[in-house]
Amino acid sequence: MADAVLFTLLFFTTAAAVALVRSALRYWWSERSGRVYELAQDRTGTALRAAAAGAAVLAVVAVAVPLLSPGGGGGTVTAAARTAVDLRVPAPPRAPARAAAPPASGSAAPRTISRPAGGVLQELADGTRVWTPAQYAYPRAAKVSFPVVVAELGAGDQELYAGFAAQVQRRLADPFLLVIPRTCGGAGPDLGAVARHYRTLTARSARAILGVGDRAACAVREAFAHPDRYRAVAGISGRYEGVAVPAPSQAGRRPALLIASGSGESASRDSALRFRTALRPRADEVRVIDGVSGRRELFARVAGYLTEKVDGPKHP
Repeated sequence: MADAVLFTLLFFTTAAAVALVRSALRYWWSERSGRVYELAQDRTGTALRAAAAGAAVLAVVAVAVPLLSPGGGGGTVTAAARTAVDLRVPAPPRAPARAAAPPASGSAAPRTISRPAGGVLQELADGTRVWTPAQYAYPRAAKVSFPVVVAELGAGDQELYAGFAAQVQRRLADPFLLVIPRTCGGAGPDLGAVARHYRTLTARSARAILGVGDRAACAVREAFAHPDRYRAVAGISGRYEGVAVPAPSQAGRRPALLIASGSGESASRDSALRFRTALRPRADEVRVIDGVSGRRELFARVAGYLTEKVDGPKHP
């Protein structure tokens, strides 16, 4: 309703501005034509009309700015065909500090551990840790669900949070909710329990997994063993000699694979290239990123890749 009123005001103020500008120009031209006949010049009319036209133009600008500004007119949904919500914008000045929705009845509330990279890191009762990005706590995201990335980190790597957050601030990645399980393999993390505490998307197309260092190969194996769970997988700074190549019959729905290594990680790079060769021609899609300087930037590139492959934040 507010948008309709603004558009109506914009239409009438624009029409008035055009009429006043034309009137001022005609009056000025008439006065100018009188110079040929040495008629007396009275610029008062021209000045008054010009002032009125300027005021009308300012009114047009005042109405148009709220409509055309990012987030103006109440539009938080992107123009793309999908229903994803674009949260890759600076945080509102008074965003609340909360990070998670109220826990389900009868379950223990997550315990807050720290606040890395502007987000919130919490721990569930089973030891699984969950990092919510800063965008999770935006007031306009109160009813938005987020894609999930299972992060096999081992001892942990704080630069992961900083890299993901940096790429969101650059508007090159969607904000992801990161789930860090205690161990790799087995049944995997209980994403159902995570969904009971946090606003997450549950479809395969909104889930990915990554592994870092010694857990890179484990994450790839997990994704290949359960192609129904993840849309994409990333192995970072790892070795892949022990990962079995899926049979051709399994390649139809295999997750998109990214193998990334940083600057100076020659062993990881060589292993990645050998693994990519072994996957051909069975690989649906395998991308290699290497030589990236700095852990934060390496993780930022991974966040950008996952954004290409996985659904972004959505309203339920």
